[in-house]
Parts: sequence; structure tokens; C-alpha cells
Amino acid sequence: MKGDRPRRGLRASVTLAFAAGALALSVLLALGTYFSARHFLVQQRERTATRQAFTDGALVRDSLQTSGAQVSDVLGSVSPPAGAVIYLRRHGEWYSSVLDSAGPDLTAQVQPLVAEGAVGVGWTDDTDPSAVVVGIPLPAVEAEYYEVSVAEELDRTLWTLSVALAVCAGLTTIAGVIVGRAASRRVLAPLEQVTHAAVRVSAGDLTTRLGATQDPDLAALVGSFNHMVDALRQRIEQDARFAADVSHELRTPVTTLTTSLSLLERSPDLSPRSAQAVRLMSDELSRFRRALEDLLALGRLDAGGYETEPCLTGALELVQQALRATGHPPGLVASRPEGEPDPTLWVDRVQMLRVFTNLFRNADLHGGGLTGVSIRDRGDVVDVQVEDRGSGVPTADRTRVFERFARAGGKKTGTGSGLGLSIVEQTVRNHGGDVWCADRPGGGAVFVVRLPSADGADR
Repeated sequence: MKGDRPRRGLRASVTLAFAAGALALSVLLALGTYFSARHFLVQQRERTATRQAFTDGALVRDSLQTSGAQVSDVLGSVSPPAGAVIYLRRHGEWYSSVLDSAGPDLTAQVQPLVAEGAVGVGWTDDTDPSAVVVGIPLPAVEAEYYEVSVAEELDRTLWTLSVALAVCAGLTTIAGVIVGRAASRRVLAPLEQVTHAAVRVSAGDLTTRLGATQDPDLAALVGSFNHMVDALRQRIEQDARFAADVSHELRTPVTTLTTSLSLLERSPDLSPRSAQAVRLMSDELSRFRRALEDLLALGRLDAGGYETEPCLTGALELVQQALRATGHPPGLVASRPEGEPDPTLWVDRVQMLRVFTNLFRNADLHGGGLTGVSIRDRGDVVDVQVEDRGSGVPTADRTRVFERFARAGGKKTGTGSGLGLSIVEQTVRNHGGDVWCADRPGGGAVFVVRLPSADGADR
């Protein structure tokens, strides 16, 4: 369909414009040069043929004035230039220096002028290539002299000139493409810098800035971009501080409520309905408290800060500690080949423990239970795969599950804050890694955390 045709990029459009301009200019110059040179060469050929015809015609006239001279003998005694044929018309009869009878046809264009007593010069296309025809009246012998010269050299010269001009036009077009490509690269270089900077900003690197420029046309763009990033960073920091402040202020009353509900739960004077209500409030308050803790964690992550100083940590050790913290046996980690060292990571240990505990709890709440964890050292990166036995995550939801307050359906309702996987993603991004969800062979889902290897960085 016409609407599905891909649009040309700006670089391709600039290059095409230069190529079209170079082609148009080269064609105009080639045509102008060709026709100017052709006009000059044709005129020069006509003058040469005319001079030669006057010389030969005078010789024929003088010879015919000799008593008893025969026209055929006179024409045979004249030596015209190579490729030229002499025709003589006398008393209504045509004579030729060669054995042909094409004189009346070849000279038809100039015959009227010669009949009026004037010299005629013209061209005929009845020969290959074309020939210049010169007609001279010879009233002294009552004759008309014609000399037909095939312009073979002129034809070869014009052909060579046209080929040379066509080659030059092609080379000029190619040069236009090269210049257009270079010019588009130079023109679009600032846009590429802005693009790369925008990609880094969208990835969370809010320290990215465009370098200062002396170009007055780009100074406004650079200033506006840097100002936009500054404003964006300030806004994010304000939002993070607001969330952290709100969460911190709510922590004290939540702690008080939690303590009060704990006392109520242990009270022997509560009726069954009151005890059930207290338990429901306790559960909801625990969920609210987890949401506050998650909001505080997200606030710190959005600000790009660490909770502890990053240090070298073994991936296997980290995963086993997270398993113990969530009540899972350390044996869920797939065994590694004997003698293979534990890959090391340069991470904030507290934040990375939270990543794995959140993934393990997510597998229990929404994935039917954690089935295994595997660690794979891929050189520059280390992959930690967390597998569950659930129904898997639909392809359309594999990105959405990492959004804030997004929840997947699980067996336990009313659990989770909807921030666990968001914390996982943001933490991994802050550590220069990546996280994604895929299908597990045999059913279920697998969440893969990819982190830079401290060992790979030294290789």
C-alpha cells in the first residue's frame, strides 16, 4: 500500500538533494558545452569545406575554359579531399568525380541558391555520417559546381565530446552524493549528540549534559536541552523527597497503630467478631507498612543513592542469603561445576538483597511458588534466573509488571504493594544491569537479572 511506504530519513533527503542538484548542474553545463562546441566545430567545418570548394571549383572552371576539354577528364584531374565528392551540372547534365548518380539528391538543399548565382552551403543527412554541401555557380563555363564532404572527423569529435561530457556529468553526480553525505553528516552531528544525550537521560542518567558550543545557531538548542535536563532532575528529586518525607512522616503513626493492634489481638476480652476485625486491620496495616517501606526505597532509588557503600559480593552468597531471609532452603540454587569460582558483583549489598527477596516473594505470591534459582557467569555479565511454577506472564504484560503499582494475579489476594518489581527494576538499572521476564521451559515464568561482573571488568 502507498501509505505503508517507508519515509526517507533526513540524511537520505539531504544526500538526495545534493545528488539531484549536482546532476542538474552537470547536465546543464554538459548540454551548454556540447552545443557551444558543436556550433563552433560545425562553423569551422563549413568554412574549411567552402575554402576547399572555391579552390577546386576555380580549377574546374579554368580547365573547362581550355579548348576541347571534356567534363569527365576535368573532374578526373581534380583531387578533392578524402571523403569529398565533386558534382558538376552543365547544360542540364550531371557529372560526378565518382561512379554514382546521387548528385541531384545530395545537393537539393543548395541548388536554389546556386541557380540564383549565389554560393550555397548546407548539410545533408543522406550520407553516413552527415556531409556538408557547398555549391558555387560557374557562369564563365555555364555550370554549377558542387562539392559534398562527409564530416567523419567532425562526427567522431562530437561523439568523443558527448561521451566525455556524460562521464563528467556522472562523476559530478557521484561527487554530489559524496559531498551531500558528508554535509548531512556534518549538519546532523549536533542532532546525533542530542539523540545520544536524550537516550542516556531516558535511561536514568540525569548527569548527562551537552557540551558548550561556539556556534550561535546551536547555542540556543544546547542551552535549552541542558536547562530541560536540569529542570527534569530537580522535579524528580523533589518528587522523590516528597515521597520519602511523606513515607517517613507516616512511619511513626503506623508503628503506633501496629503496636496498639498487637495489644488488642492479645486481649482476652474481645468478642469473636471484634477479634476478626482486629486481625483484618492488622493485616491491612502490615500491607500499608510494607507499601511505606517500598516507597521509601523507591525514593532513594529515584535519587540515585545507595543505602550502603558498594562492595565486592559473591553472587551465590547473595542469593543464598536472600533465600534464607524469605524462608527458602539454600539448596534451591542450582549446583555449579566443581572448582568454578563464585562470580563477584560490585553492588550495594542491602539494595541487591532486596532485589532477590522481592523476586522470591513475587514467585511465592503470584507464581505458584519458587522452584529454583540458577547463576550463570557469562564473562562480562552475570545472569541470575529466578523460576516459578505458575502459569507464566503473558507476553503483553512482561513489561507492564515492572511498572509501579502493577500487580499480577496471584493465589493470595490483598497482598503486595505493587512496588516490588518496580524496586527490582530500578535497583538493577542503577547498578548498570537489566531485568526481564520470559517463559520457563516446562511452564511457569523466569525472571532474569543481568548485572555487570566485577570479574569481567578486570579481564
